[in-house]
Amino acid sequence: MQTAQHVVIAAAGLGSRLGHGKPKCLVEVAGRSILEWQLDLMRDVPDVRVVVGYLEHEVIEAAFKIRGDVTIVRNPAYRTTTTQQSYWLGARYLTEPCVYLDGDIIFDRESFQSFLRSAVTQTPLIGVTQAKTEHAVFAATEAIGDEATLNVTGFSRTERSLWEWANVACLPPGLLEENGRDVFSRLALHTPLRAQAVVCCEVDTESDLSQAREFVACLQQPREPARSVA
Repeated sequence: MQTAQHVVIAAAGLGSRLGHGKPKCLVEVAGRSILEWQLDLMRDVPDVRVVVGYLEHEVIEAAFKIRGDVTIVRNPAYRTTTTQQSYWLGARYLTEPCVYLDGDIIFDRESFQSFLRSAVTQTPLIGVTQAKTEHAVFAATEAIGDEATLNVTGFSRTERSLWEWANVACLPPGLLEENGRDVFSRLALHTPLRAQAVVCCEVDTESDLSQAREFVACLQQPREPARSVA
């Protein structure tokens, strides 16, 4: 089945909230770095780009050990720019839609693959997940037709909702801007945006990291096969 053709992973930041002295993509959860968890989900994506900055040589080495054909993009201004700049650099010159995600998220495999498949025919497409992280950006939503189909109508750090911005999106060329503010602030200019729920866990703080360990433990539990109905 067809999947997204381009993915940009923003892995340039300091990870200062977590405070482990390394980029969050290199933090280990259940014996694997977050970057390894992510790249393992993208085996069928032909073009994967990792944007590096802080301790870039360590991230580059880790990325090539996992996937030898990954494209490395440098963000030398990582200390003074936002994730939007890393996204913009990573997808610069692309003329097709691209999936963007932060390098500090662990996804449920089936959920992420479903998002990649949806991204082929639905652009722009925004990922939302059940609100749970310590520094959530809440997403206001409205149902479209049925409960499973949503539009994001706005974002807020203070007005709570059932959903938060999952820091994953498939966007057309030209929607992001160079040296822009937070990604969600840019997206807010284009609402309403079609949304798809994803099952994931972002690691931004120690509390989030504890949740991520529990999340992975649940992912690793064997799942009962679906039963056929006679």
